[in-house]
Amino acid sequence: MEGESFFASAQFFSLTLYTIGFFSFPIHLFGAYCILFQTPESMKSVKWSMFNLHFWSSCLDMTVSLLTQPYLLKSTWSGIPYGILKEFNVPLSFQSYMVSTLFCMVAVSIITIFENRFFLLFAEHSWWRFARRPFLAINYILGLLYYVPTVLSVPEQTSARAATFKEFPEFRQLDTPENPIYVLVLNNPWVSVRQIAMEATVVIETGIIVCLLKFKMKNVVKEMKMSESTAKLQKAFLKALYIQVSLPLLVILLPSAVSVFSGILGISTQSVNNLVYITFSCHGLTSTIVMLIIQNPYREFCLVMVGKSHRRQKISATSTISGRSVVTTF
Repeated sequence: MEGESFFASAQFFSLTLYTIGFFSFPIHLFGAYCILFQTPESMKSVKWSMFNLHFWSSCLDMTVSLLTQPYLLKSTWSGIPYGILKEFNVPLSFQSYMVSTLFCMVAVSIITIFENRFFLLFAEHSWWRFARRPFLAINYILGLLYYVPTVLSVPEQTSARAATFKEFPEFRQLDTPENPIYVLVLNNPWVSVRQIAMEATVVIETGIIVCLLKFKMKNVVKEMKMSESTAKLQKAFLKALYIQVSLPLLVILLPSAVSVFSGILGISTQSVNNLVYITFSCHGLTSTIVMLIIQNPYREFCLVMVGKSHRRQKISATSTISGRSVVTTF
């Protein structure tokens, strides 16, 4: 757009996302291979919850960087798709539903991986064994349905574009018959309310489970239900899990915070907007790389592949928790 740098252009945005997508794809496949075929028997209890998180994170990355490429226009709920799905005339409402729903699935899979660990360590023989399946099912159903009201309330596009161009006339030059600007929301505050409610639910659920894990781990040795060595190993694994989840979240939260505050201060630009979504598209890539580095079995496999590991002897610990043996390897 006139008056903006090349970094604000749709061409830069699309080219960067294609580059990220093609670079990320083989790394995602390698990460999936490691989880499926290099996860040791002693970590089988977390194998599928880790794969679940990896799957949804990778799908979100590929959808944003290759399939949809939502070039969102500053200060509006509107944008233009430049991804592969545009070439196949996939409805824009479905494309927006894909991106938002995959984001929800990533959030729910983070809750799932911590809930899985809490259940196996502390709640397998408690009332939670009956409540956990409905709890997880409701989370996934809400994740799938969260964005449906927004899609169903999309405004009539001709009048919505006219209203957007009246407020932001510079966007008119981006609007073409072949690829028109798509206005998702126009004067609908309930979209923001639902978004805040969704994010608050995810934060609260994750926070409660993580706090329970920390509390239980702190007291389990005192109650003589786990040896100190086993507790130390379990804490090390949880620490690795926290890092694996937290660092990719920063990839989303930091640029999002920049976007929000720049909007509040009235200095929002298309360049900042582009940066936010380019960084956002690296979430899954960051998650995969951190997983390969922080989880010892995968790190060792990677080092073996490049001939820089002598395969250190693994340290295993077996503990009996509520009558069930749990083996952890690091």
